[in-house]
Amino acid sequence: VNLNTSPSVCFIVKACLVYGGIAFAFSMLGTVLPGAFVIGNPFEVSTATPEHVIGHIIWGLIPGLAFLSLRYIILAGLFPIILDADHLLQFLEIEMVPRMAHSLPFILIAIVVMMLLFGKKDIRLIAVSVAAVFCHMSFDIILNGSTEFPVLAPFSGEFFTFSGIDWIIFEVIAAAVILTASVIVKKNYGRYNYKQKFYSF
Repeated sequence: VNLNTSPSVCFIVKACLVYGGIAFAFSMLGTVLPGAFVIGNPFEVSTATPEHVIGHIIWGLIPGLAFLSLRYIILAGLFPIILDADHLLQFLEIEMVPRMAHSLPFILIAIVVMMLLFGKKDIRLIAVSVAAVFCHMSFDIILNGSTEFPVLAPFSGEFFTFSGIDWIIFEVIAAAVILTASVIVKKNYGRYNYKQKFYSF
């Protein structure tokens, strides 16, 4: 029995719940912003399809492989789809601004909360929290061909349109964030415990 498995599973579950909670709470700000409207049931008006779910997971896993650590690779796949926690608000049939968590201010909030709850030293968790947003936006562009995001919400309700090869830019940013974090972690670990910790679950 691998005694390290249980703590890793707990870490993954906790991280996912926290990240989803941040996305959900941040999206609630959209209920009081100008331009809010009733979006409707996500199963009726949103692209809640198997392709949507599986696609976001795979699109996060691809750059996440650079972590070379199973727990962070798993998080890299789960965080992008968890970002859609704002869809839960749609079931309430309340007025809201959609896609609030698809924004730069959300990234900053996520970084702060993750650092407070998991510590400043977990660079890879911070990196996956950031990369997930760009991976998610990248796949949304691929899935829809053209889509809009309120990238400055809640400071601005303006939606910016992205299309064409813009998905490449977002995915490259995500990969760059993850690669940078991986390099930093590799340098921080000494040769003695490098293989044990860097490649661990």
